[in-house]
Amino acid sequence: PAGDSFLFVPCPGGQMRFHILYDEPTKLYWLLGSVATDSTCRPDRLPEKRYNLPNNERHIQGLHYSTNCFDWIPAGIVAKGNTPGESRHYASMVIDGDDLHVLSRSGDYRAKSAHDGNLITVHTVQHFRDLILI
Repeated sequence: PAGDSFLFVPCPGGQMRFHILYDEPTKLYWLLGSVATDSTCRPDRLPEKRYNLPNNERHIQGLHYSTNCFDWIPAGIVAKGNTPGESRHYASMVIDGDDLHVLSRSGDYRAKSAHDGNLITVHTVQHFRDLILI
């Protein structure tokens, strides 16, 4: 509305809340976000246990890294629920020496929905810098 230009930069997990952290020793940015596995599926064809829309998949947390915040390299999966209804999302992370600690809003089979979790879970990626391929 203001007439100002802006740039939309797609990033992994950008369809929901995500967290980017800069790692000074490697000069890399680390991104933690939700992984969508079927975002182009028609909503009426989603499994019954899936929450909301196809891009609202919340049960897999992926870790990526980048030198420039434009080009992201997958590093791995940090956490995954047992079913699409068991969420791991809206996470934040902190570097502690050689490890990466992740705090996640989560849910198990008792959660009201994939969005309305009932747990806070902590995950550790030991020696996370060993995941760097470049």
